[in-house]
Formats: sequence, structure tokens, C-alpha cells
Amino acid sequence: MAAARNGKSGLLEKWRIDEKPVKIDKWDGAAVKNSLDDAAKKVVLEKYCYVENFQLVDGRLLICTVSCLFAMLALVWDYLHPFPESRPVLACCVISYPSTGGPAYILFFLLDSSITYFIMMGILTLYTSYKEKNIFLVALQRDPAGMDPDQVWQLSSSLKRFDDQYSLRVSFSDGKSKKWRDSEFTKSVSAFFDENGTLAMDQFEKCVSELHDALATEKKTK
Repeated sequence: MAAARNGKSGLLEKWRIDEKPVKIDKWDGAAVKNSLDDAAKKVVLEKYCYVENFQLVDGRLLICTVSCLFAMLALVWDYLHPFPESRPVLACCVISYPSTGGPAYILFFLLDSSITYFIMMGILTLYTSYKEKNIFLVALQRDPAGMDPDQVWQLSSSLKRFDDQYSLRVSFSDGKSKKWRDSEFTKSVSAFFDENGTLAMDQFEKCVSELHDALATEKKTK
């Protein structure tokens, strides 16, 4: 408990001294959500000293990289083997619109690129919708002795357009059982920002810590 209090004190002191207070346009929903997400991420990583895991983001980058590689292959192949000789390869690779060519050439590329574009966008959409969801942080709690598997913490949030209700969910997965538990709060963003749009880190840090500590306590009692 003493360590947690020292962590909290150190985090808030660092927030006040090393960094300027977060100030945003409180009518900009995206800015509000991003600032709260960043603050929650800061609490989990710096107060509890967890290690961020980037596998979720890496998966999205991998999908985008594969798409870019297909586009580059199509460009190089079409340069080495001008259309229509390159047609079979382009049929699998093209994901961008052409800039030159006759009507038939353009029509082929438009139809083919649209199909490939929707396939790649479909894969990316499925990944972000069912894998990433609204998760903005995956953090690992290492076992100090290095004997037990890592505990996994996830943060996800939502803030609907033209709405002031911000929801934050903290999820925990035990390294041994792999079972997930979560805790969540939904509050008006006005509880965390003053009339000038400055984030009240003390208030927000308290809410995030309560979610975390509730799961951590439940973990110890089981």
C-alpha cells in the first residue's frame, strides 16, 4: 500500500512539475477522448510500472504493410511487363487508382483495384472491430521472480459523438488461468475538465486507480 501511495504521489508530482497541464478544446470530442486515453495510459504505465505490449498495433501495421507491398509489386511488375502482359499479376496486386492509360486500361484498373481495395479494407475492418475493438493499451505485469506468466492489463474506452459520457474499461487476464475480468466506469467528461478545458489529473487518476485496484484486490483474494 505504501508503494502504491508513493507511486501516486510521484506520478502527480511529475505531472505538475515536468509537464504542462493538459488543456484541450472541450467541444472537440476526439481531443477530449484522446487526452483522457493518454492520461489513463500514463497512470497504468508510470504508477504501476507495467510494460506496454505493442502486438495489437503491430497486427494492424502488418496488414497495412502487406497492402503496401502488393501495391509496390504491382507497380514494379507493370513497369517491367507493360499492360496487358502484366494483367494477371495486377489482378492480384493493384490497390490504387491508375494515373494514365486508355479508357479500357483505366476501366480494368478501376474494377480490379476496387475489388482488391475492398478485400484489404474488409480485413482491416474485421481486425479493428473484433480484435482491437476500442483497446488503446495492452500492458504486461511481469512477475518479479520471473517464474509465473505475465499478467495482462487492457484499457479500452468509448465516447460517442456529440455525447459527454466517457466510458473507460480496465480488463485483467491472469497469466495462469487466462480468464478475463473487467471493471468499468462511465462519467461525464465535465468531471475531469474545468471550464477552460484543463484536465484535472488528480480526479481522473483516482478513478483509473479505483478500477485497477478493484481488479488487483479481486486477483489476490482468489
